[in-house]
Amino acid sequence: MKKQIYEYKFTYYYKKLLKISLLFLILIILLTSNAFSYAIDEPSYVQSEASVGTPSENNNDYISNSEGLDIYAEACILIDEKSGEVLYNKNGFEKMYPASTTKLVTAILVLEKCNLDDMVNVSHYAVASVPATYSNMNLIPSESFSVKDLLYCLLIGSANDAAFVLAEYIANGGNNYALDSSIDAKNKFNESIAKFSDMMNEKSAEIGCTNTHFVNPNGIQNENHYSTAHDLSLIGQYAYKNPTLMAIVDDMSFSLPNTQLYTSDIRTCKSTNPLLYNGRKSFYEYANGMKTGYTDAAGSCIVASAKKDDFSLIAVVLNSKKNYSEIPEGETDTSREADCKTLFDYGFNNYSYQDLNTAGNIGTTVKIINADPRNNNLDLLLKDNINVLVKKDEVFDITPNILFYKMLAPIAKGETVGCISYKFNGKTYTSDLVAARDVYSVSYMNFIIALFCIFIIMLLIMIVYTKRKKKKS
Repeated sequence: MKKQIYEYKFTYYYKKLLKISLLFLILIILLTSNAFSYAIDEPSYVQSEASVGTPSENNNDYISNSEGLDIYAEACILIDEKSGEVLYNKNGFEKMYPASTTKLVTAILVLEKCNLDDMVNVSHYAVASVPATYSNMNLIPSESFSVKDLLYCLLIGSANDAAFVLAEYIANGGNNYALDSSIDAKNKFNESIAKFSDMMNEKSAEIGCTNTHFVNPNGIQNENHYSTAHDLSLIGQYAYKNPTLMAIVDDMSFSLPNTQLYTSDIRTCKSTNPLLYNGRKSFYEYANGMKTGYTDAAGSCIVASAKKDDFSLIAVVLNSKKNYSEIPEGETDTSREADCKTLFDYGFNNYSYQDLNTAGNIGTTVKIINADPRNNNLDLLLKDNINVLVKKDEVFDITPNILFYKMLAPIAKGETVGCISYKFNGKTYTSDLVAARDVYSVSYMNFIIALFCIFIIMLLIMIVYTKRKKKKS
């Protein structure tokens, strides 16, 4: 009876020890495996919503004439080129005629769909369709020019014939159109311009324009061809990011090379942007583009850009008709340029970018729970600078939100572990947070080996002890 009780107890404790050992072994394997070092599928914030001090409200309509600026134009707008934030607005969302500022959209499509060295043929109707009073480069049917040359004519000389030539070329996917003056060629030309106009409208919508409609590539007056100062500022902001376009609009003049069909004096155009002319009353030191326009219905128009240090602004002025007072004889600068200078000065004098945090700074420190307890605090560094546009006298205090993507080792130096974000004036500014150093998970391998050894030794002892007991019995 004692022997049976003994064997029962031995079997019971033997099985219990085996189960505990196996469970402990599984736990150690899980803790040290990559399967347990996870990335959070749904990252959660570890800090509360950002608390903002006293920033100004983010509302496109909150700035109007209340700032006391003397603006002559019927409509204008000033935006920050980087963020698109509206800094000043006068009728900026009202439908207006854009005149030749339209050509910015034409240039954008040309640069996105053509190579600068592509050769383009001039058709009869691309030349003949320009009204007599509109600017042109005296292109001749059957001439051929590079896309680059035609872009210079379009943006510097505001050449309406160049706009038609480029539009016809893109609409037909190359020089797949007639150059003659036949009725079929005319119908094909009209279809091409309608197709290109549809492309312009699609591009404008993609940029973010909500009240813009084009029916031609150059801004020739048409009641169905319209935009707003705000929409044009978005187009200007988009164009500003194209270095080729900006290099062209900052030039002062261009000469078109002669061809076999044109051997007269060299065809030269000068910039239509008076803000660029040093020595004129209209000159603005920080101006670097973009495109002017004029028709009787639209008045004087401009999409203008200026850069001071690392701060760039886009100003749009529409339907400006008053002349400067005391303009030197021979100059034709208008209140359009005066409005641009007023807007730019207002932006540069009253706004600046302030750093919320700088790349390389410690965003936060996190404890890596499966790292060596003696060195498990990991600094997370900002990958990018975070700066915001503020009024120069504005006081603000913002608490960042931080979220983590990964909280367990192994973590490599420079690996993205989370992100930090700030909310300011209705916008969110973010930067990735990267690990400042390598972090390795604690190794339990030696402990596991020792545990196995102890387990095997105990098992062997119990087997030997059991055999001896059986022999004695």
